[in-house]
Amino acid sequence: MMLTTLLFTAALQAAAPQAAPAPEKPKPEKKICRRDSATGSIMTMRTCRTQTEWSQVDAAAADVTAEALRQRANAGTSMTSSRNGD
Repeated sequence: MMLTTLLFTAALQAAAPQAAPAPEKPKPEKKICRRDSATGSIMTMRTCRTQTEWSQVDAAAADVTAEALRQRANAGTSMTSSRNGD
């Protein structure tokens, strides 16, 4: 009887589905730190972000700069036409 119980227990364990290994967690991105200073200040501030976050910040800054330059270029053209009396 004991042998039957052991065989039955072994059969159940063999038939039971094995637990799948836990999926590996993705490695967190490495932080990149930069030193920034506010306009008019001599104090610098350390800002740390991932490469993806810095790419987004740089792209946003480039967009703002391009828009400011575009507005500056357009401001001079509209004033010229009104001076000529057109």
